[in-house]
Amino acid sequence: MPRGSSRKHSKQAGTHGSEAFTHAERKALGYGVVKERLGKETVKDFHACALTLRETDDAVCTRAGVVYDRGAIVESLATQRLEQERKLRKWEREEAGKAAAEEERAKKRRRDAAEAFHAENHAGVRLEKSGDDDDSKTYSGATSTQAMELNKRRTEGLDGFWKMDGGVRDDLTHECKKPDLETKCPTTLEKLRMKDLVPIKWTKVRVGESGRYMCPVTFKTLTNTTSIVVLKPTGDALSEEGYKLAVEKEGSYNGVKIRKDKDVIRLQKGGSGFSASGTQVESKAEFALGLAGGAELRGQNRGGGSKFGLRFSN
Repeated sequence: MPRGSSRKHSKQAGTHGSEAFTHAERKALGYGVVKERLGKETVKDFHACALTLRETDDAVCTRAGVVYDRGAIVESLATQRLEQERKLRKWEREEAGKAAAEEERAKKRRRDAAEAFHAENHAGVRLEKSGDDDDSKTYSGATSTQAMELNKRRTEGLDGFWKMDGGVRDDLTHECKKPDLETKCPTTLEKLRMKDLVPIKWTKVRVGESGRYMCPVTFKTLTNTTSIVVLKPTGDALSEEGYKLAVEKEGSYNGVKIRKDKDVIRLQKGGSGFSASGTQVESKAEFALGLAGGAELRGQNRGGGSKFGLRFSN
């Protein structure tokens, strides 16, 4: 190693042990998982719709605590229903086509079996012509034309994956599954119906106070970090603290019975942009074709020097 050099010969380019790309070089070329930090503008507030990310005056929530605008979620469920009906019609057409193809295959099998039986049992039958003497009786065997015709029919009955008729093999056809007819929550992908949506009644803050909504029990302003519960029978939104103080012990709210296990919905908290808030603040995407991820535009190539002399402009 030359005097003053800070690197070993084994670590220099082109030497033994340096034939493979390093992790930094793979990231520089855009391979693998590309990560990007999300800003606060991508995280919704606690009272905003999970679809539009905007505040709404007609808010509803699901049993999982996801807040939606009524118009947005109704449109989403209606779109899902139309798409499911379209897939169902397509599935029914394919099932009808499969039934017709199976019937055609059954007919061909019966026809081929009958022809094979006839050829096997009547190929050398003694034919008698009316008006002829016994001396004129002859045997009629299968001629070459008959054999060619029989072979042609047998060839047509052979299975072939390129055929679209009765010769299609069952194990080579694509099986279309019956579509799921249940509408789902766009956020949790769980079953969701219109009757499962619970309207939310927000209590606005008093005049002169900051914020938009408050807890009707403790009169504290609700924020993205506040644990909020919605009472299903009444739709009132309370803080977790107010619920434990006034509702949980009494088992009722404003004269309405509240069941702890069925009538209490805990809303998802809003995001603040910090990783400790419990919301997703980082987006990940995996790319197997290098620069398709646009990694060179997001500073992903900040690594050590390349052993292969790779140079990056940014």
